Amino acid sequence: MKKPLFAALSFLLFHSLSAQYSEVIITSRPGQAVVPFTTGQKVFQVQTGFNYTDSEDDSSNQSINSLGYAADFRYGILENFEIRSGFQTRRDDLTFETGATDQFGGLSSLSAGIRYNIISGEGFKPSFGFQTDVSLPWVDEAYEMEEIAPRLMLIHSQQLTDFLGLTTNWSVSWNGNDNHPKGGYVINLAFPISGKWSGFIENYGEVADSDFDTRWDTGLAFLVNNNFQLDLSAGFGDNEELTDWFVDAGISWRTRF
Repeated sequence: MKKPLFAALSFLLFHSLSAQYSEVIITSRPGQAVVPFTTGQKVFQVQTGFNYTDSEDDSSNQSINSLGYAADFRYGILENFEIRSGFQTRRDDLTFETGATDQFGGLSSLSAGIRYNIISGEGFKPSFGFQTDVSLPWVDEAYEMEEIAPRLMLIHSQQLTDFLGLTTNWSVSWNGNDNHPKGGYVINLAFPISGKWSGFIENYGEVADSDFDTRWDTGLAFLVNNNFQLDLSAGFGDNEELTDWFVDAGISWRTRF
């Protein structure tokens, strides 16, 4: 997961893009959504952060606290085409109904993929992109899957008003253990706040078989300079048998070769 994001959005709301490389960094942090734009040719971008998650599973009367670190790496092959990779590490503390505890952790996710910007709209015209990536099974034992897990995503964004941008993501993915696909969505509204500050609110979720889970999150970003951004976000979910919340903080930076 992961968005006309923040300070980058503020730039996009008032400037049309003649090329993918923008004056201000466009990052997929914070939040779940991704934007249809790429980094631009010969641009290397890093998006990284720490997160803490607390969840309660009523079906098994278990709770789990997780501390994680995630990093994504992007590089523009062409102005509208990029390659990307990422990984996540985490430590999970599990508490059972009896009071017994367990702890495990390690490399929990490893992925690689591409993004292609199909259309770059100007003004109120929408932009579209396509992203595909695969989660690889070479992770620690607690997070192993049998096969690679692909995901296909259609990405849309557009300016709604002079101060509000919309991004949506629509995806289908597999978990690497069975042949049952899972549908996913993200609806993100982003807006400038003041000066170098910007914010967002979004709803995201997934559906598999007859199960539907949905969550909300919101956050802030601060543009240190055109190539460096700080962010902070938090979210929660209250679904049928699972309640959870998280906080996340990170940075994004880029350089051009």
